Amino acid sequence: MSHTLAGDPAVFALLVRIALGGVASFLAIIVWTRAASLSWMLVVAGVLANYAGTLYDSLRLFGLLSGPELLVFGYPLGSLLSENLSILCFIAAFVLYLGRDR
Repeated sequence: MSHTLAGDPAVFALLVRIALGGVASFLAIIVWTRAASLSWMLVVAGVLANYAGTLYDSLRLFGLLSGPELLVFGYPLGSLLSENLSILCFIAAFVLYLGRDR
């Protein structure tokens, strides 16, 4: 399956996500060097996980990553992780932040 920028709006949207995710990941790495709390580190991990998920989606879309996948309840494990790992990191960060002593 061939994808072109002009012929597929999904490809354009993915390229925008890759560019913006790259900027967010770069800034997250800078924040990581200054983060003093576990909750901030989990926010940074969530941003990086989101970008990794975007890269995974792009590899699948362009056919660079194909073949059989491990299924969980009929859904590919790679897709399940790439779509939800960042949200789990954000949830953990918020729970830790809200649960800390003031």
